[in-house]
Amino acid sequence: MDKHTILIVDDEVGVLNSLKRVLQSEDREIFLAESIDEAEKTLKQHGEVEVIICDNRFSNNILGINFLTKIKRLYPDTIRILTTAYPDLATAMEAINKAHIWRYILKPIEIEELKTLVNQAFDYYRILKENRLLLQIARQQAEWIKILREKYPEVVSKEVRESAIYTVDERRVSEIIAEFMRKYYPQQKK
Repeated sequence: MDKHTILIVDDEVGVLNSLKRVLQSEDREIFLAESIDEAEKTLKQHGEVEVIICDNRFSNNILGINFLTKIKRLYPDTIRILTTAYPDLATAMEAINKAHIWRYILKPIEIEELKTLVNQAFDYYRILKENRLLLQIARQQAEWIKILREKYPEVVSKEVRESAIYTVDERRVSEIIAEFMRKYYPQQKK
């Protein structure tokens, strides 16, 4: 089983270590970054992570919102959680509208709430990935049906031709093609 991945970004080492200790389990790989630059290097080295928990204000006046906005473009399925000790409505609205964060958490962080949110985030990430895969499969199946309809119109039933929604699995497509080949191109005896 692959491990769940989390990147925690905060310039307070104590916060990083506390969150890692609270969220650590055998099925998780947790990366820590004390700066946005370090977080970007971690992502370049390890690739997409499932969840990013990022503070908004860093000591060098860099905002976590800007980093999470960049992450939205690079890794749209990554679940983005913004933490802040300085809540205000403008920041919350910007985080939602610009970075499309999944959750906005106020510091000090409620540990049990965070554990629950991270588990929900893993589930949500998995659902996003499964949906993308299913969409890709559906598009591929639609393409197969289109090819079958063009090349072998006599094989495609009237119901399929008239139906607006197609559901055909790869095995069935192979069976249809094999049946057609046997019927119209029987093996020649030598």
